Amino acid sequence: MYIRSVTVENIKSFCGEYRFDLKPGVNYFVGDNNSGKSTVLEALLFLFEGPSATKWTPDKFYCSTATGPTRVEVDIADGVEELVAQEKFKVLKDFTFDDDGQHVLRLERSSEPRTITQAGKPKQLDVKTVCFWHPERQQFENVTGIDAKVKAIFDFEAVWADAQPGDYIDFANTKTLGRLLDSSFKNFVETDKWKALAKAHEEAFSLDKEGSFLTETTKLADGIKQLVDEQYGQANYRFDFGLPDASIFMKQGRLHVDDGTAETPVDGKGTGMQRAIALGIIQLYARSVALLDESNPTPLILMLDEPETWLHPSAQLKLGEALSSIGKREQVFIITHSPYLIRRFDPQSHLLTVLAGKGPDRRIDPSTRFGLFGQGEPTWGEINYRAFEVCSNDFHNELYGHIQRHIEAQKTDGQAAREKEIDSYLEGEGTSKTKTWIRTPSLNSTKVTLPMYVRNSIHHPENTENDPVKPEELRKSIESLVAVVERINALP
Repeated sequence: MYIRSVTVENIKSFCGEYRFDLKPGVNYFVGDNNSGKSTVLEALLFLFEGPSATKWTPDKFYCSTATGPTRVEVDIADGVEELVAQEKFKVLKDFTFDDDGQHVLRLERSSEPRTITQAGKPKQLDVKTVCFWHPERQQFENVTGIDAKVKAIFDFEAVWADAQPGDYIDFANTKTLGRLLDSSFKNFVETDKWKALAKAHEEAFSLDKEGSFLTETTKLADGIKQLVDEQYGQANYRFDFGLPDASIFMKQGRLHVDDGTAETPVDGKGTGMQRAIALGIIQLYARSVALLDESNPTPLILMLDEPETWLHPSAQLKLGEALSSIGKREQVFIITHSPYLIRRFDPQSHLLTVLAGKGPDRRIDPSTRFGLFGQGEPTWGEINYRAFEVCSNDFHNELYGHIQRHIEAQKTDGQAAREKEIDSYLEGEGTSKTKTWIRTPSLNSTKVTLPMYVRNSIHHPENTENDPVKPEELRKSIESLVAVVERINALP
């Protein structure tokens, strides 16, 4: 079960309605600063958890320039039938419907106060109520009452860039660390040490054992009996202290770190180390048997805001691999400015959304709708160019190669396109021959287009007769090749 789409309306800088389609695996959000990437994740939490006195308040969360309501709508797909089969969610059974070949639940939270007719009675709705779409009555209805049931649909773990990472080194069994500990605990209860602990607990808390704690509590129980019997009638009382379950032990747990100076709790360490530990736990979770544990049916949704902070490039690559692994099992949202982190992007199982600009100039491009070399399959080079304006030799080679294959497809002799043919084609597409390429000192120099000069410089680094390509030349060359490839793609 995963979040298939989220529609945000009049939230922060999103004035108007915007829809984001999502995938069950890894979902990347990249682009300009302040383009609304984090707002998309905040909108999800706003819907499932609801506003409070300090979070998602009108003065900070609602769009100040909008005239309509602030609203979030979410579609949940796959596994919905299993969800509504559970006792606590059976009230939602009539709210499921088929949409585009998937079984779907649709939720909404809106700031607009309104009244609907529900079960034959008027029902008041506002931002404090989560509503589900009824496919037959064609309206959103509040059938769960308080938000507790809605919050239980998913386990959200969000690690924000500006938060204290120690807050996420959490022992609760709904969190990544808690799930790892819970998985280990299931193995521990089968050991002799646990059995010895259970026996010791029985001796300490059994009524049959002399000097046990329960023996002492009989006096307290007798005192309660004497007072209650006089006022309400005869009854017997006894205290019982069962063996604590794993959650009790987890609440008492703390992670300590000894980095050579002294051992201290992890929350006493610096932000950099805390963040590294938190992300390390996430990577360990990716390889853990906890991923195969079906005892916790609530899906985990992992949200990471700029997780590359404090990590060097090789560590970012490893983190990307771990998150890709988690994405095979859980839904993952990643906000990033790192070209290294998205190197694991797989267009078949991941989705990447580029956000750029603000207000009416905002552009939202999901990877399913772009790709110069095949729609829906952008390359790493193209993603970096679109998302971060990074011009790479890899992307230049991809563009040049695409143009070369196009020229060869027009040839009837089956021969490969020669450099002169490619350069002439580029000149015919409006790229002037403004550069001089020297092959060797003994040969005459040749006038070439800038893309050909850059291509030769990339492929022949041993040639020292020519000036190195400047960054602005690489950018200009890529821009001209992108324009040519776009014209090729537009051909019938």
